[in-house]
Amino acid sequence: GSAPAATTAAAAATTVAPAATTAAGGAATTAAGGAATTAAGGSTNGTNTTRKPWPKPNCNSRDLSNGLRRLFLNMHNDYRGKLARGQTEVSAGWGIAPPAALMYRMKYTCDAESYAIQYVAKCERRALPEYTHPGYKVNFHVLRTVDTTEAGAIQNALVSWWSELARFGMRSNMMFYRSEYRRRNRSVLNWSKMAWWNNKEVGCAVRKCDRFYLTACMYRPGGNDIDQYVYKVGAVCSECPKGQCDGQALCRW
Repeated sequence: GSAPAATTAAAAATTVAPAATTAAGGAATTAAGGAATTAAGGSTNGTNTTRKPWPKPNCNSRDLSNGLRRLFLNMHNDYRGKLARGQTEVSAGWGIAPPAALMYRMKYTCDAESYAIQYVAKCERRALPEYTHPGYKVNFHVLRTVDTTEAGAIQNALVSWWSELARFGMRSNMMFYRSEYRRRNRSVLNWSKMAWWNNKEVGCAVRKCDRFYLTACMYRPGGNDIDQYVYKVGAVCSECPKGQCDGQALCRW
């Protein structure tokens, strides 16, 4: 089975979509996650072909399968990569969002997941206070139906958070002013946590409740800091150390 893996890797390096779909299926994630980035790294810097594969999420909790963990992680990195390239992500009123000089590739952590699991455990539909997840900032979503799978609820939540950019817009210099907290139901506060340049760690949970699904993701360091940039606008990966920029325009660390 080595030949199919190689072709998967090649596809993943050039386009984001195949990697995402492969990952959701779970079979060829090593190819999509590891080999593709090696190939991409090798092309920019010939010495880097033996780079270790990006770690696959694997936590002890039975509340979430590794397949769903990969779905959470891959959707985040696919979105971040599209944004970092600066060619496709529409920002309402501002045109296409510009490329990122430095956008880190996220890693999935079990510590973040454990806080997310606690966050949705009681099926409460309101946001919980910050002391319940020290060191993290949270995105939270209520899907008002149980007529779908856990994967469906996850996709619904992440699409909803990310769509804030296209629906409500963020100024082209990507500066996060205090006024972002005053936009009420037109805010981009969920999108900006997903997109924040140095949010390196993510962990999530989904829970089926009586008549709704809850989804939560924890981010560290968290982002949404006043008078800081969501990301620094500039040539793709121009501030990422040589050889660390992967095929998705994300910076490995």
